[in-house]
Amino acid sequence: MSRYIGWFVLDAPSPNLLPTLAETLRECDLNVVYRSEDYLMAREIPGSVPLSRFNRLVTAEILLERYPNQQVRLQVVAKNEELSLHQHNHCQQVFEKIRTAISNNQSWELVGLVAS
Repeated sequence: MSRYIGWFVLDAPSPNLLPTLAETLRECDLNVVYRSEDYLMAREIPGSVPLSRFNRLVTAEILLERYPNQQVRLQVVAKNEELSLHQHNHCQQVFEKIRTAISNNQSWELVGLVAS
């Protein structure tokens, strides 16, 4: 199983954060399937990988932790059932796409980032 994790600290206004994060995931070809006050789950849209490789479809989870000073800490997990035999695999590529989209979004200011 491939799994990539990143932590982001954002300076973001609260009311628009979840809709903006959902839109950011959609721009990464992920469909939001569950959303709550502090959690988003999105899955890669079938058709982005060959039919014989459904184990490559990526699921992304974002957990939000809000701080009183408008800062938000995001934990982003991208995972799939594919064995990560290569360093640059499909799950890692999708994670990098998500990381870049969150980092470059103009709706908030990126304060800190740790990715593994």
